[in-house]
Amino acid sequence: MKKRMGIIRYPNLFLMVVFILLITGCSSVTTENPTEKEILNDNSDADIIRYDGLIYSRNSNIENDYSNGEKIGEIKKQTINTLWFGNLYASKLTRGTEVYSTYEEYKSGEAPFVILAEVKG
Repeated sequence: MKKRMGIIRYPNLFLMVVFILLITGCSSVTTENPTEKEILNDNSDADIIRYDGLIYSRNSNIENDYSNGEKIGEIKKQTINTLWFGNLYASKLTRGTEVYSTYEEYKSGEAPFVILAEVKG
C-alpha cells in the first residue's frame, strides 16, 4: 500500500521554493532619489533644479574643475510650488538662466551627474 502525502508530494522541494521566493521578494530594496517636495520640506531655502526627472541641488563648496559642455536648456520657471515643479524649473535661479552639462560628461555620452548653471553677476 502506497502512502500518499496529499497534494504536496515533495514537501522538501515545496519548502525550498517558498524559502527562495521569500528571500528574493524581501531583498529587492531600491534607493530612490529625493523629490523636490522632500528637499524643500527639509530646507525651504534650498537651491534646486529639476532636469530629466532628477533633482540637482547647488553645491558652492565644489571645486570648479568643470567646463561647460552642451547647453541642455534654460530655466523655464522659478518656483517653490512642489505640486507643479516641472522639468527645468528652479527654486532660486531666474527664468532664462542657461543650464549646461559638463564637457567631460557630454564627451563621454553619460547622463549628467553634474550640471552647470550660468549665473550673471
